[in-house]
Amino acid sequence: MSGSRKVIAEGHGRTVVQSRAIAKREQLLRGAAAVFDEVGYAAASLSTIERRSGVSRGAMYFQFRTKREIADAVVDEQHATSVRLVEAAANTGARAVAQIVMMCHGLAEQIVGDPVVRGGIRLTMELAFDDGPVNPYTGWIEVMTDLLTRGQAEGDIADDVAPAAARVLVASFTGTQLVSHVLTNRSDLAERVDDLLRIFLAGVMTPAARKNLHGVLAARC
Repeated sequence: MSGSRKVIAEGHGRTVVQSRAIAKREQLLRGAAAVFDEVGYAAASLSTIERRSGVSRGAMYFQFRTKREIADAVVDEQHATSVRLVEAAANTGARAVAQIVMMCHGLAEQIVGDPVVRGGIRLTMELAFDDGPVNPYTGWIEVMTDLLTRGQAEGDIADDVAPAAARVLVASFTGTQLVSHVLTNRSDLAERVDDLLRIFLAGVMTPAARKNLHGVLAARC
């Protein structure tokens, strides 16, 4: 085999190996997220994650050394998935206050439909009592602070509410989805998010902007 063909073959081989490793990692994280969502961090075992994901113990240890590393990776994957809502909302060109509604309902849909998101959110809450990740919270607070500040510039949000209102919204959404999970297994989450946004926005929007509150609450990506 000529030198150039050998290099191409080796490069192709590395690409195949990398692709397989990425696929195995995604498979493992999906299975782990489902286990964490169902039983929580403390009760989840590596053997259960291995069976649920269909990834061998050797392949698991090739990617991660401990259960905590797997949990952190699930949280990172969940946050990356949810943060894509920011770009989706921005691409609509809607006013900032409408983008807030889009993101909250988009995240609610992800929680209901995506096991990785559900697993990551449960881990974020459980691990908060054990030196857990703060990025999911601080990241959303920053996003909502930016949108509320832009909403002020657009005349839709009162001048004296940001950034405190961003913390209130993120905390309120966290509590809303948790209570919805406890009471109805999140079957009413969309309705409860509507309740939250209606009350929250009525308190932070300017009198003129509140006249279109019904239209704002209907905003979707």
